[in-house]
Amino acid sequence: MKYQGDFQMVEFPEVDDGKVIRGYQMGRPALVRKGGQYRISYKGMGQKGRRFLADIYQTLIDLKWRYVILIFLVLFMLVYVLFAALWYLMAYSHGDFKHLGEKDWVPCLHKMRNFADALLFSIETQTTIGYGTIWPDANCFGSIPLVYFQVTAGFILETVLLGFMLVKIARPKNRRKTLVYSSVATIVKEEGDLVLQVRLGDLRKSHLVDTTVYGIFIKDKVTEEGVHFPLFQQHMDFTAHGMDDRVFLIWPLVLNHKINEDSPLYNMKPEDILHANNFEIVVILEGTIESTGEICQARTSYTSADILWGYRFENIVEFDHEHGKWRANFKLFDDVTPSTTPKCSAKAYDNLTKGAGNLRRSTSVGKPILRKAYSHKEALNTESVGDSSLIKNLKTSLAEGRF
Repeated sequence: MKYQGDFQMVEFPEVDDGKVIRGYQMGRPALVRKGGQYRISYKGMGQKGRRFLADIYQTLIDLKWRYVILIFLVLFMLVYVLFAALWYLMAYSHGDFKHLGEKDWVPCLHKMRNFADALLFSIETQTTIGYGTIWPDANCFGSIPLVYFQVTAGFILETVLLGFMLVKIARPKNRRKTLVYSSVATIVKEEGDLVLQVRLGDLRKSHLVDTTVYGIFIKDKVTEEGVHFPLFQQHMDFTAHGMDDRVFLIWPLVLNHKINEDSPLYNMKPEDILHANNFEIVVILEGTIESTGEICQARTSYTSADILWGYRFENIVEFDHEHGKWRANFKLFDDVTPSTTPKCSAKAYDNLTKGAGNLRRSTSVGKPILRKAYSHKEALNTESVGDSSLIKNLKTSLAEGRF
C-alpha cells in the first residue's frame, strides 16, 4: 500500500502464491476468437443455397481449403470423364471396336481399344500433353469439333479454377496472421488517468499504410423500454502515442483506451472487470497493404480472463549500438510489470483526484478542507491539507461550543 500526493494508492491485483489473479473463466464464451475468427452461426435462412450460388465466386473463395481442393479435383475429373464418354461414343458409333486389329479399317481414334484409352486421350487433349499413343483421324466426322470444344472448355475451366485459387491464396485477410496482439490487456494509471492497454506488433518489414485502430465493447443491455440486446455494441477509442487512432506500425506499439466518461468501463469496479466475464472487448486494426493496395483487417478479443489490473507492458524497443539500429525483442512481447494503480473504478478515481466527489467543507473562513473517499473494499482517507494538530483543535473547539 503506497501514497502519492494526497490520496492513497493500492497495488492491484493481488498475488497469491506467485500467480496473478486474472479472473475466472465463466459467463458467456467470447464472440471473437484470439485469432480474429467469429464464433457465430446462422440458422433459419431461407433460400440460403440459392443466394450463395448467385454469388458463386465469392462462395468458392470463402470455402475451406479441403473443400476447395476437393471441388478442384472433382470438376476436372468430371470434364475429363464427360469428354472421354463422347470420344468413346464416337468410336463406338463408327464401329471401331468391331474392327479392332483390321489393317484396312480407318478408325476415328487410332489405337483406342476401351474406355480407359478414351479417358487417357481426353486428358491428353484437354491438357495439350499429346503423348501420341492415341490420335484422332481428321476424316472422321465430328473429331475436329470435339477436339475444339474440349480444348476450349479446358481453358475456361482452368482460368476460373486457377484464378479463384490464386485469389484465395492472396486474400488480404491472410496478412493479419503476421499482425500480433498481446495475449493480455492491462489496466494501469497513465498520465493521471486510468487506461486500458493492448500491445500490437507487425512481424513484416513491409508495413501497412493509412492504418487506424478502434475497439468494440460487447455486452448485453436492456433499454428503458425493456428491449433486450444480448450483444450490444459500444465504440471504444484507442490511441497510439499522440497519433489519436492513426497507427504508424513500424515497431510494436502499446495502444491506449482512456477510461473516461465516454468509456463503457468508466463505472465498472475492478471486480466487475476482472471477475464478471460478461463482456468482451474486440480490438480492430484496419490498414492498406503496401505492396498490393488491398484493405486488411486484424482483430482480436479480450474478456475478463485476459485483463490484468495494475500492470503495464515492458519496454521491448532499444537501440542496438553494435548494428546501429533500433531493435524490438518479440520474446518479451507479452511481458508485463506491476505498476501502482488505484483500486477503484475510473469514475471513483476521477471523483477523488479531480474534485468531483463529495467534499465536506466547513463554513468557517480559513478552515482546511477535508476530503474523504472510499474504495470498493476499504476506505481511502486523506487529510493532507493543513496541519493535523490544528484540525484536531478546531474539532474540539466546535464540540465544546467555543465558537
